[in-house]
Amino acid sequence: MDTLTQTEKKPRRKQEDRTSDARARIIEATVRCLYKVGYSGVSTAMIAKEAGVSRGNIFYHFGTYAELMVAVRDAVYQEERQLIEDIRARVGTRAYLDQVPRYVLAGMRREPAIAVDEIMLAARSDPELSEKLRQTEKTIEQRAVEDFAALYAELGLEPPHNLAILSRVAVAAFRGLAIAELVQGEDAKIDECIEYLIRLLQVSETIGPIGE
Repeated sequence: MDTLTQTEKKPRRKQEDRTSDARARIIEATVRCLYKVGYSGVSTAMIAKEAGVSRGNIFYHFGTYAELMVAVRDAVYQEERQLIEDIRARVGTRAYLDQVPRYVLAGMRREPAIAVDEIMLAARSDPELSEKLRQTEKTIEQRAVEDFAALYAELGLEPPHNLAILSRVAVAAFRGLAIAELVQGEDAKIDECIEYLIRLLQVSETIGPIGE
């Protein structure tokens, strides 16, 4: 009986691996397509060709086009979170917090982050995508604030009282700078902007709650 049970489990694990691999290929292909041609230029046929799967296979794994885009958003976030953790482990928590704006901006300049920008802009005119993405973004924001609070706690420091607002403003600013660079190139003067933004964020940490 034990041997039979073990034999039955093996194909299931292999199927899970195949499913995971297929989903990953589709998500990675979608990121590449979004970066190359933008949301309006992407089609399921293009993604299928890029991923080496059938169009039916895409909807087998994701159900709807909106679900695929939300899965891309979540996968990019998970990848960025792991990259940040790798950097923190390499340079140390204190050094990471001191330079976090530069690390975040570097992430925003990467192809996956630009692909996410395309998805977020497209959600404005897609009710299903907008609804699904709104909850995903809420969860991501909450996790980001919790992660930063944990880093401050690790150092024995009290996080800024306005950490959630600081995080939201910073992410929006970094995303805007990355998009500006795509359009304006060197004229966007990203390096000067990031230095100024860092000083603004440092000052904003000392500002009391709104209404005081």
